[in-house]
Amino acid sequence: MFTSYEALGVVTNLFGGMMGAKWGLRSCIIAGLICQLLGISLLFVLLKAETWTKPAVIGYVVFAQAFAGVAKDLVKLAGKSVTKLVAKDDDGANSPLFKLVAWVTGAKNSVKGLGFFLGALFLNFTGLWPSLLVLVILCLFVLPPCYCLPPTLGVSKSNKTLTLREIFDKGFSINMLSLARVFLFGSRDLWFEVVLPIYLRAMFGWSFTASGSFMAVWIILYGAVQTATPQYILKPLRCYPVKKGNILVPWTVTLFIVIVALAAYQTAVRNVAFGDGSAGMLAGLIVGLAIFAFFFAVNSSIHSYLIVAYAGKDRVAINVGFYYCANAIGRLVGTLMSGWLFQYYGLWTCLWTSGIFLVLCAIISVFLPPVPMKEASAVPLPA
Repeated sequence: MFTSYEALGVVTNLFGGMMGAKWGLRSCIIAGLICQLLGISLLFVLLKAETWTKPAVIGYVVFAQAFAGVAKDLVKLAGKSVTKLVAKDDDGANSPLFKLVAWVTGAKNSVKGLGFFLGALFLNFTGLWPSLLVLVILCLFVLPPCYCLPPTLGVSKSNKTLTLREIFDKGFSINMLSLARVFLFGSRDLWFEVVLPIYLRAMFGWSFTASGSFMAVWIILYGAVQTATPQYILKPLRCYPVKKGNILVPWTVTLFIVIVALAAYQTAVRNVAFGDGSAGMLAGLIVGLAIFAFFFAVNSSIHSYLIVAYAGKDRVAINVGFYYCANAIGRLVGTLMSGWLFQYYGLWTCLWTSGIFLVLCAIISVFLPPVPMKEASAVPLPA
């Protein structure tokens, strides 16, 4: 399911950016919501699938979730791109861009975490049909306001047809940042998205509600840290406004140290049987995950700002789409590798491989250029 979800994300982000540049960001949002409605509606068929074989059910869910993957990336692409277009410049010296990007990114992930929590509750207490119905109602509720957006928002002023090289070569800064993004999100999904919930249920006997609630809290807090990054984390450290792309290096190295500590801990306890100090194992894992969430959120927030800062306003959707295409590639690779590593070796190998990905991410980040001067600034903050 996650494979089709992320594979479609690669294609969607790449061509969704061109779609936004040609027909506007409103078209991306509306198309995304329609795809989401289609993906949800297809799942209603499962209510009458008692006679289906297990492979048939899995194949059908994978097919339906492909539409959800397209939907998510079209809407996210539009949401991130529009920040570049609406952020105001104050005489070229100050810009609210980072704060706006951080707020959009953090809010998106906090709402996503809330969805994890509510989804787990609904599935556990009401079943599939009411859960799907709520999702349909939510999509229909936001569709009319989205239609009221300016139709030309994000439309490129250039009528020049993109060449194949222009589609895949966005210049040094965006290319390097996108490559770093591949390894950053690959490092997370090597163990988090699929492996962690399975591990919690298998190792500690957690229910779907418990594991879903835990993932929800993690993502909500992760989103909150993303929102707070410019004002409450980087500013006290005198790293705000962000002027250099290689500010990512120390944050990525710190994240690497955290994941190595987690990997070493999991390696040490990998042969401990369930019940033999499992409470201590769980406590250690939760503390490590909380620390990882903090530093990963800061990294992700800076990344999200840099791509919008590096992207030109005229073709912002194309540049942002290319970047999130790289993001989807990283998640796809991480998800595929996680399944194989976890099945044959265990969580500890997923974590060590994640550390290798972070080393590569840090090395690439060394070469990131400075932020364009008109973007390397921030809204004046109260003392």
